[in-house]
Amino acid sequence: MTNQDLPKSIHDMPGLIPLQLMPENMESPINTLLSWITPNELFFTRNHLAYPTIQLESWGLILGGEVENPINLTYDQLKQMPQVDRFVTIECSGNKRALMEPPTPGEQWQIGAVGNAKWTGVPLAYILDQTKVKETARELIFTGVDSGIRPDMDSVVNFERSLPLDKTLMAECILALKMNDEPIPHKHGFPLRLIVPGWYGMAHVKWVSQITATATPFKGPFQAIDYLYITNDGDYLNAAPVTEMKVNSIITWPSQEEKLHLGSHTIRGLAWTGKGTISGVEVSIDNGMTWNVARLTSPE
Repeated sequence: MTNQDLPKSIHDMPGLIPLQLMPENMESPINTLLSWITPNELFFTRNHLAYPTIQLESWGLILGGEVENPINLTYDQLKQMPQVDRFVTIECSGNKRALMEPPTPGEQWQIGAVGNAKWTGVPLAYILDQTKVKETARELIFTGVDSGIRPDMDSVVNFERSLPLDKTLMAECILALKMNDEPIPHKHGFPLRLIVPGWYGMAHVKWVSQITATATPFKGPFQAIDYLYITNDGDYLNAAPVTEMKVNSIITWPSQEEKLHLGSHTIRGLAWTGKGTISGVEVSIDNGMTWNVARLTSPE
């Protein structure tokens, strides 16, 4: 495959592939995954609730709960704080669900519920230092502006998730203001999105408006009902939470059922993991009878 085979720009690529329109869930076409950085316009979208309407003039980030110094930050104040860059891959934990046997309920993602972007924002640890989190706190609850009624509940809920107050984890997280050197698009969380490197997409809360330090475990529906590893049917009490991404990979070229002319062809793909590094990839062209070691290249 040569550079002439690659799309020249995002305008040469197919658009996002819709799975659901309300709330909107769309996956990236395979051509967008040929490059290390996924364009903002073609980064997959995953939502449980409708897109919120946000007036930046009245929006603010509230930090409270088990803290000594509750604060309320404006967008401009966040922009004036120290900024760091993180190249982070985000994958929906349901990616490839459509390929599962037997069929599994939920959004029927193919292979495009994953993307990689450059995220720029304020280190979460820096903001926590300003609030002076109390020793009694065990978790941080991140509340998004998006709200609505779940099919299994009667009352309106916001999308909320929590993270354990682990120093190593807190040092890695950022509150992102930019995506690929541009203000985060509304569909991806403008004005502020939590970025949790190495974790599945549900942890990267969009439209963050509140961070609450709590001394008790968070039991919101998007954490205590959804995104669990349930080994025994219906046993939610003993279910383990979905957190870090598992090792995964995809073939980006050739595409499924693509016809190739006789000759030599280079199979291309991507591999990623939430923890550690990828040490090796093998490819089979005979349904798993034999395997060939792939050559790993740097992201650039």
